[in-house]
Amino acid sequence: MDGGAGDGGWSTLPADLLGEVSGRLSSDADVLHIHQVCAHWRTSTAPLAAARPWIVAGHETSRIASAIGEDYSFWLPHGGGQRIIPCSGDAPPAGLPYCCGTPRGWLALADAPRSPTRLVLWEPVSKAEIAMPPLPRAGFAPQIFLSGDPLAASASPGWMAIASQPFSVAGKWQTLFFWRPGDAAWTPQREPPMDRIDSAAFHGGFFYLTVRYWYLHAYDLRHDADAPWPPPRVRSTFVYLDADRACELSRQGRSLRAAHVVAAADGVDLLLAVLYWECRRRSVQTVAKVFRMEWAAAADLELSPVTDLGEHALLLGCGDALALSAAEFPAIRRNRVYFVEHDKAPHRHWAIAMDLEANASELIPHPQFQEDEPSEEDGKCAADHSLLPYSWFCLKQPFFKHK
Repeated sequence: MDGGAGDGGWSTLPADLLGEVSGRLSSDADVLHIHQVCAHWRTSTAPLAAARPWIVAGHETSRIASAIGEDYSFWLPHGGGQRIIPCSGDAPPAGLPYCCGTPRGWLALADAPRSPTRLVLWEPVSKAEIAMPPLPRAGFAPQIFLSGDPLAASASPGWMAIASQPFSVAGKWQTLFFWRPGDAAWTPQREPPMDRIDSAAFHGGFFYLTVRYWYLHAYDLRHDADAPWPPPRVRSTFVYLDADRACELSRQGRSLRAAHVVAAADGVDLLLAVLYWECRRRSVQTVAKVFRMEWAAAADLELSPVTDLGEHALLLGCGDALALSAAEFPAIRRNRVYFVEHDKAPHRHWAIAMDLEANASELIPHPQFQEDEPSEEDGKCAADHSLLPYSWFCLKQPFFKHK
């Protein structure tokens, strides 16, 4: 490469400058590319410690309702069951061993799985901490969602946290609580409790969520001087029949499994990913179809098929969904829907990658089965499967290996 930095070209750029530039990169692909330029650039910049995103998991004995547990861990979906420590040398805040959410690259941490007295948001890259008040009602630890990134200039001061607190271990009934920076306490929703949340997304000033038994709810978060507080639920619809028709489930051998709402990466479209079972050659596969949602104020829900996500992929789990570009995150593949099995049941696989173009599914093995393939007879299956997947976690910046 010639002509960028004096007579020596780009290869003569100072090492400290290269290190500073690489530290500001936002995509894993850029980090990989910078290491392919020349030997000087490789030795002057830190390599990736692990490509993003990761599966977050916990053990069955500690996963109570929506809390992942005090032994939560992060794993590469592929790669022989490699565990990731994303703290870059600094441990999370002391006294907060329970994780109860992974929103927008943050970890929501609690001091107990029942009636926690401390709730803290912690961001592993910047080490930023945001203390939140405890929930006003005794009960299980909640799952935390964020309407925006607290560190992003565009989100401050308008972001808010939403906590979904279950009433039972199974999380069958849950209540939403809303909190804004500066509030002394959480404010509960006005409406009656809802069923367990399957997915959630923020789009266009609204908080969308799907719950078990196929209801889609929308809360209006647009807050101005005259806006009501807490945010009201403004729309609800039963999506089962719409999804049934859109996926042609009248065909023999198909049945609905789940519906997840996702905000597209471009911020323009709101998507609904519908998962269903399909019988194929004496086996049952999970298949996904994606639809663009149109939900005008005075109209019924309209679903338009999306057959090509471009360079993007959707990552679905318990609660938060991600829309990431495979061009920026080489660990995932384009035009795929990734689904983490989060039903608290043991599986030999813990995620499914569904190819929208080929209409085919790939099972991603549980990490305990990616190397030695233990059998049911040797007694390892039940013990190994005590590590159960929960959702996805994606650091806001590349995870570098420290030299």
